[in-house]
Amino acid sequence: GGTIQLGAFGSEAIANSEWKRLQGRFAFLGGYAPSIAQAQVGGKTYYRLQSAVGGQARELCGKLKVAGENCLIVAN
Repeated sequence: GGTIQLGAFGSEAIANSEWKRLQGRFAFLGGYAPSIAQAQVGGKTYYRLQSAVGGQARELCGKLKVAGENCLIVAN
């Protein structure tokens, strides 16, 4: 998959502000767009912050993890 997930949040607004924070910290995210995927877990709704980064997924996740951020590659 060429999609990375950067976290799951309690609201879409929080997910969007997290994307802005990450873009501010990591210039290499500047060319990508966020996508927010709703997920129901245990009766609660979470908003998963994801971005389609194509063949860069493994490399970008590596950079983010080294910097202490959450990142996982999701199947799409």
